[in-house]
Amino acid sequence: MPLKLKKNLLLLNTLFLLGYANTVHADECGVLRYVANKSNGVTVNSNTCKMIDDIALGSEFNLMPGARLWFKSQEVINAKKIQGICQNRSSKPIRISVDHNKLPWITPNGLSNCSPWTNNKINCDDTMSGQKALTCVLAAIGSEPRPTELEERTTSVRMRSLPAIDAADDEEEETEQEQIISAMQADVSLCKAISHFNSPIKMTWLVEANGQVNTVNPIADASGPHPTDKPYIDCLTAVIKDFPYPQLSQAIRLTNQF
Repeated sequence: MPLKLKKNLLLLNTLFLLGYANTVHADECGVLRYVANKSNGVTVNSNTCKMIDDIALGSEFNLMPGARLWFKSQEVINAKKIQGICQNRSSKPIRISVDHNKLPWITPNGLSNCSPWTNNKINCDDTMSGQKALTCVLAAIGSEPRPTELEERTTSVRMRSLPAIDAADDEEEETEQEQIISAMQADVSLCKAISHFNSPIKMTWLVEANGQVNTVNPIADASGPHPTDKPYIDCLTAVIKDFPYPQLSQAIRLTNQF
């Protein structure tokens, strides 16, 4: 075979393999999306995707003690996407691998005492202390807004612009506040599930005119904040700060009991 023909065949084979590799790479990057804004104490290893929030098969999340991981499915399942949250409760780092391209996608590494996935939840215990080391929960993200009628609301809401506004504007702002709180409920439910926390917590936060939130504070009851409240409060704070608020004509202060 002429040398020139051999070189051409070699070039074609190389281009084919590169194209195949790129196709596989693109498919692998459609597994999960890492929600960095709501996560804390998490690093991502062995991720071959170009975008930081795209997670490929074979990637690994490393959760430091006390770390919280948020992620979402890239694909739509039964007309909904799936959101997940994992909490490291141990005093040691925990590794979670992305080793499936289907629900539940992830597997804890190095933890031998883990329950099976039941009702979209998994718990892993520390074999040394017997205490919970890791909890992960999955939940569907509905595309339809939840009802905000008074009789169907389970949280108290209040919204006040700075400076004060008239009664008509106040009524309109109350409705917008209800819609915001309703849209947060899926995330709030995950915070409750991952924190094993059922008591209500009242939070207040300031939304700047550009839609950004920098200040979030819990409103303590008469007995004051409890150390056991902190994981839930931290999770709520992340949800509140990450919410896509609309641009406003002026800053507004929101208060809600979750």
